[in-house]
Amino acid sequence: AAPLRRSNHRGAVIMGVRRTLVVALVATAAVVFVASPASADPATPTNYRSQVIYVEGPGVSDVEIIGGDAFVRLTATPGVTLEILGYEGEEYIRFDPDGSVHVNQRSPSKYLNDDRYANVELPAEADAAAVPRWETVSFDGIYSWHDHRTHWMSPTPPASVGESDGAETVRIFDWVLPFRADGEEGRIVGALTWVPGATGLPWFVLVVMTTVAFAAGAMRLGARPQAMLLLALAAAAMFAAAAAMAAQPPEGRVFGIDLLGPPVIVGLAILALAQARASARAATRYVLIGSIGLVVWGAMRVGVLTHPILPTVLPYALDRLIAAVVIGGALGLSVGITTSITLQNRSRRISGDRHRAS
Repeated sequence: AAPLRRSNHRGAVIMGVRRTLVVALVATAAVVFVASPASADPATPTNYRSQVIYVEGPGVSDVEIIGGDAFVRLTATPGVTLEILGYEGEEYIRFDPDGSVHVNQRSPSKYLNDDRYANVELPAEADAAAVPRWETVSFDGIYSWHDHRTHWMSPTPPASVGESDGAETVRIFDWVLPFRADGEEGRIVGALTWVPGATGLPWFVLVVMTTVAFAAGAMRLGARPQAMLLLALAAAAMFAAAAAMAAQPPEGRVFGIDLLGPPVIVGLAILALAQARASARAATRYVLIGSIGLVVWGAMRVGVLTHPILPTVLPYALDRLIAAVVIGGALGLSVGITTSITLQNRSRRISGDRHRAS
């Protein structure tokens, strides 16, 4: 009776973990499909660096470009009414003396800036000549937004970059953001530069080496060590994703699969650890599913290995190291487990054939 009770208890624990994982997967899917960026596309790995050169006029305490060329982040001087003007000279963003920040919902710039390349359809109310309709977006006198005047508006680099095969630093253009502070005209002046990428060869070599090592290990190790390897890789991926999120301004933070995927895979690894004693085969399949998920996550972050400017609070070398190890490790686990399962199935079929022949 005692062994039966222990078996029932273990089964209940495993079922509970499974239910928890299902709930986590459903919640994650809901967040991924329902959540949307508070403002615009998040910063991604890039070769473009946009920099503020100087500010002419009052009302701006601080202004910088976040994510290479992704966001203008401005802090207004307290007690001043500061208005950022849109592409047609309309009132676009207003910083009030009390620190509240408002965006004009009738400004065409508001909608054009929701996409990096302005691939949007303007709503009927977008009219630069219309009376502004303000919506409050902040209360601390700080706001970040995409501004197409500060970055290159095409996925294809400019001709000046192509002339050097992307191997030289190229100043692409100077830019100006006009504003008014208590009625006085002002401007923010900056420049956009192309920065050549360092060779990604060492990192891809590390990916290959890690793939081989993890594949060999996965073929020799049991389900529990495999699950521990998956857990370590998923935890590293979660750390890198959190660092990337921390580098985004609040207006560009998107709770997408690149952030939410690793915690789910951590759950799969824990489930595999719990399942390992009852069924090594089932645990190994959970590890395989999780490692494939990490391969997908790594494919979304492969640009980290090749671009010179990264959206992260980590040192760039550390971010690249984590990406390379996670990509290689996940590939290795996937390949090693798949190969091991294939060999085991073939061995069973051969043994079965021999048994029938005898």
